Amino acid sequence: MKNKLLKDVIVPKNRGIIVLCLIIILVITSAGIIGCNKTVPNQTTQPALDETGDEINTELAGKTTNKTETTKEKSIDAYNDSKGYKAVMNSGVGFDIYIPQKERENNQSFFDNLNKQSRLNGYDFSAYLDKPLRYTAMAINSDDSTKDITFLCHDEQIVGVWIDASNKEHLEVRRKLLQYNFVYDAEELLQYKSNYAGDNSNVVHLMYSLPYVNGIKPVGCELQTDSEPYGLIINCQGYGTKERASLPYFKNAAVIFSLIGNVGIVTFNIENNDGKIAFTYTREQIDNYFKKDIRKHSKNKADFAGFIMEVQDASEIGL
Repeated sequence: MKNKLLKDVIVPKNRGIIVLCLIIILVITSAGIIGCNKTVPNQTTQPALDETGDEINTELAGKTTNKTETTKEKSIDAYNDSKGYKAVMNSGVGFDIYIPQKERENNQSFFDNLNKQSRLNGYDFSAYLDKPLRYTAMAINSDDSTKDITFLCHDEQIVGVWIDASNKEHLEVRRKLLQYNFVYDAEELLQYKSNYAGDNSNVVHLMYSLPYVNGIKPVGCELQTDSEPYGLIINCQGYGTKERASLPYFKNAAVIFSLIGNVGIVTFNIENNDGKIAFTYTREQIDNYFKKDIRKHSKNKADFAGFIMEVQDASEIGL
């Protein structure tokens, strides 16, 4: 009888303690005291903005940008679909561009303004200005109106996008960027490395693989291999030769000298209805500009790619 009474007293006491503990745990948990990884449903981190609406370049903003990067549309079609834009038939235009270092410095405000517009659409292309880019533009139908949209792509992925305020502004920007439509394909060019200028087929392929300024195209070449220095003459036709600067031909000559081992002189003859103009360069002149025997840079892909970047950044200073 005594044991039964003791049991009856103890059991209710234990139950009361258990209930009290459960209540305490529930209160603490609901208050958010337990757990460091508690999250609030349906709450997302927004980019840090300054008073102009641009993202602030802080550590937090950087982390936010990285987090949202994976949601960016990589292709132009995907971007237009995501915005509900419909491309106007036959309105597209595209070309490759590379902006030399001197041009980036001299036109910084121009590129900063374009990038500011692009950043409003979530794409900052400032880190890509020293890389080859693909310019693509088209007319789109949006909100019952037609607008001009421009994309900059690198390695087939969008890095910049903006909509111009007017068609006039769009054409002015395009005209400005068109002057940078002078890009080398290092991998393709390296295929035509040769020790001899007399390798006619190889030289012809190299000639047609070089870039030329807008409006100019090569139509044939002549080899002068009877005596040293061996020469190569590239004949071109086009328009506006009087306004053409020599720098693009200097760059092409540098590439030729780096790939064709025994060429000593390279001449570009440009002809159109307005007249003729010729640009001639010697190996010594090119080597002196780069302060080295540039043939050493065609030994492998990595060295040649680095040299091509030097060539593309070459300026009139020192010519």
